[in-house]
Parts: sequence; C-alpha cells; structure tokens
Amino acid sequence: MAGLPIDRPGFGGRSSGSDEGQRRRARARIDSTVEPSLPVAPPSEGRRLTETERKALLERSRSRLVKEAPISAATVLPPAPISQPGRTRPAPRMPQTAPQGTVRSGPMVALGTLLIVGLTILAFAGGRLFGAATEPPPSTQSAARAAFAATPVLALAPTPRPTSTPLPERPVAPPPTFPGGRAPVVCLDPGHGGPDRGFARSAFGPLPPMEEATLTLEHAWDLEARLAGRGFDVVMTREADTAVNAAGEDVNGDDRTGEDDRAGDDKYATLDELQARIDICNESRADLLVSMHVNGFTTQTPFGHETWYTQERPFGERNQAFATLAYAHLSEQLRSIGYVGPEVGRGVNPDTASNVVMEYTLYEHFILTGPAVPNAVEPSRMPGAIVEALFVSNDGDAAVLASDEGQNAIVTAYENAIVEYFERYPPEAP
Repeated sequence: MAGLPIDRPGFGGRSSGSDEGQRRRARARIDSTVEPSLPVAPPSEGRRLTETERKALLERSRSRLVKEAPISAATVLPPAPISQPGRTRPAPRMPQTAPQGTVRSGPMVALGTLLIVGLTILAFAGGRLFGAATEPPPSTQSAARAAFAATPVLALAPTPRPTSTPLPERPVAPPPTFPGGRAPVVCLDPGHGGPDRGFARSAFGPLPPMEEATLTLEHAWDLEARLAGRGFDVVMTREADTAVNAAGEDVNGDDRTGEDDRAGDDKYATLDELQARIDICNESRADLLVSMHVNGFTTQTPFGHETWYTQERPFGERNQAFATLAYAHLSEQLRSIGYVGPEVGRGVNPDTASNVVMEYTLYEHFILTGPAVPNAVEPSRMPGAIVEALFVSNDGDAAVLASDEGQNAIVTAYENAIVEYFERYPPEAP
C-alpha cells in the first residue's frame, strides 16, 4: 500500500532502536525478583486484591513474625517464589524438623505458639484477605437458598458459533433423459489429418491459409463439447492433427499397406486409414457416424454446402434422413449470418451420383458409409452421412470458414441436426 513506511511497527517492518530499548527495560522490570513495596488497600473497600498486593501483604506478615520471635535458621520458612512468565515454579522445600526425643528450647515453644495463632487467623481471615468469597452466616445462607429455589431457572440456548454466510448453491441441472433409457453414442470423424491435408489454400488478401484437416478438427472439437454438454456420449476418430493409422498397418487385412502403393497412388494407404476410422466407430457401438469435411475444387467457381449418403444399406433410410437434416440446418444457420448460397443448392446426394467409380473402379460408394467390399472393407454398422460444409477454394466461402461467426454457424448446424435426428430415431434400449 502506498504511503506506509516499511519500518512501521505493526505492518511487517522493522522496529526502531528506541522501541527495542523500551521493551528490554520493561522485560527487565518484569523479570526482576524484587517485589515492589505497594500500598495494600484495606479489605473494607470491597475490591479484590491484585496478585502483587497479596504477595506484598504475605511478605509483610512474615517480617512481622520474624521480628517478634527470632528463630533458628533450621526452621526459617523459605521465601515464597515469585511466579514469572515462562519460568517453572520451584517446588517449596519443607521446613526441617528436629529429631524426635530432642528437647525444644523456650523460644522455640513460644514461636510455635505464635505460628499456630497466626495460621488460625489466616484460616479465618484468609478468604477476605486474599479476595476469595466468604460464606455468609447461617441465617443469610438459608435465606439465599430459599430465594434461589424460588427463582425460576431459564434454559438458555447455547450461543451459536459465528460462521461465514454460506454461498447460495448453484442449481444443478437434472441429467438429460433420452427415449430408450440411454444416451446416444455419436462417432465424429474429422476428415483427413496427418500427411493428408485434404483441400487447402494459401493466404490471399485478408484471408489466412487454410487446410481442410485443421478446419474439420476444430469443428469436431467444438461439436464434441456441445454434444457432451447435452448428455451425449461422443467418440472421435482422431483427436489431434494426425492420421488414425499413423503406423501404416494393414488394418483391413488385404495384405497391402501404403508401402505397396505405386508412385502417385495412395489406394492401399487410404483403404487402411478409412478402415481404421470405421473400426473406431464400430467398436464404440455408435448410433450415428458423422463424417465432417469442407469441400474444394481446382477453380474458385463452386461454392455452397452439400451432403452425401449411401442408400444401399439396411439403414439407408436413416442415412438419407440425417443427410437431409444436416443440409437443412446448414442452410438455416448460414442464412442467419448473411451467407447467400447458390441459386440452385448443391443438395442432398446419394453417393452413387459422385465420381467414386472414376477414382476406384472397384467401388461404387463412399468407403466410410458404404457397404462391405470383400477382402477390402468391413463396413460401418450404424447410420451416417458425409457433410461438406462450404468450399475452401472459394473466396466467399473461405471468408465464412475463417470467421468465428461462420464456425459457430457450421457447428450449430451439426448440433441441431444430430439432436433432431435422435428425436426421430431414439437409440434402442440396452
């Protein structure tokens, strides 16, 4: 605190030399064994004697006895020890007595008589002399007893110990309940990661550089927190900017890995990576798979959002339902921040309408949501869809992707679509 001297006593500073000297002199006075001669107030004043006054009076009585009848050194009582702070009171020594059978002198007999008389006086007068309460006469004592018996006794409640004012308890929201009696399990799959950066763009004008692998991971982390807050069980296929099959293992069991890929072709590495993601969702017994992406193209012309689903699955209808919900909520949330999409929306699309056949002639569906492929793909066991939220290659879409408002709109669309999906299709009871 400004303005306080650092040496000011009582504020953690050092004491001045004069103060220390005063304390030493005071301590010397306290430790002194010489009892000061203080006037003793007569008992009639009705106040209690102090300890110092009582000791002075006792010393005065001893002096009077010694003057009246001198005694031998063998029977002199030791001086009363003076109590001092921090010191142990020594045990008094008993006066030495003469051996039995010896003849006491006349002065000794006289001294004994005086001592007995003095002790008798002290016994009767000691209570008043040392400030202790004395018993009243019998008549007064009986009257006091009768008065006390007639006085009603009030039962006083114990005074409660002062405590700090308790803080009001924050109301705890009841745990969410879901139809079927259990929380839905949602498997979030942020697209790409590790060496696979997905679609990317360099910094241009006010826009920073962007990579699909980073954007989708940010969306997934935000969405995971929101869903967990609603009581959902959430699983993520990757939680960092790495590949899921970073070790390059043969996950799908086709005896091929990325090392078997030809230059410029990552077919086997991609199959193992996607199978690793499917396995995470299957092992978690997820009720819904959400594959999260942003789009891109070789030119800046395409823009907008789209979703893809696989119809040829036992739960194909649910695949389409979630893809439709995701597209509708994206449209709503993007409009709420002023985004103007294409006149003809890119829409909700079956994966058979894509160019998958052109990329991999053996597959007609997206691997992540598609059916089984013998010796190549063990399929997912839950409904799901692939969501492409805007084009990173388009400047207008990229500006939305780079903004906090755009990210919030995209994540909110995912959240609302998932919540509405489980309102329509609650998870089965365990």
